[in-house]
Amino acid sequence: MKRKDLAKLLIWAGILLFAIVLVAGCAKRQPPEPPPPPPEPEVQVPDTTGQAEREAAARRAAEERARREAEMAARGQIQVVYFDYDKSNLRPDARDASTTNAGILQQYPDWRVLIEGHCDERGTEEYNLALGERRANTVRDFYVNYGLDQGRFNTISYGESRPAAPGHDEQAWAQNRRAVTVIQ
Repeated sequence: MKRKDLAKLLIWAGILLFAIVLVAGCAKRQPPEPPPPPPEPEVQVPDTTGQAEREAAARRAAEERARREAEMAARGQIQVVYFDYDKSNLRPDARDASTTNAGILQQYPDWRVLIEGHCDERGTEEYNLALGERRANTVRDFYVNYGLDQGRFNTISYGESRPAAPGHDEQAWAQNRRAVTVIQ
């Protein structure tokens, strides 16, 4: 090949190379790919299997707790019924206490009740046992006359054996002449 031809060939190869570089360098750039969209949030489908039963059980448990708390509060409102010396009839304050108790007992018809009759230390043991029994029966009869079922009530007399207040004076004796309504 002649030198002239070789020079032409080299010139054309250079032009071609320059054109390729120029075209490659000036080619339109592709815009960058947009980032992928964020993933769809997962929709949490609540597990409703047994949900209604669990809610009902929780509601029943809460109602039962409230019922027990109300019962405990009502038990705490039961009043002691006091009597005069050597008496088993209800004086006005004893009638008020018995009415309060009967109202509470009426709200809880499933309660079983023991009425304890008590006396002060004066009198013989036999006499005080009989007087304590009369006092317990008086309170029971009041409850029955109020409209409560007699079958709910039991009575017992402790006479002077379980004093509420120690002492040998009127103040102690007044606290010991009583009938106590005990929820069983």
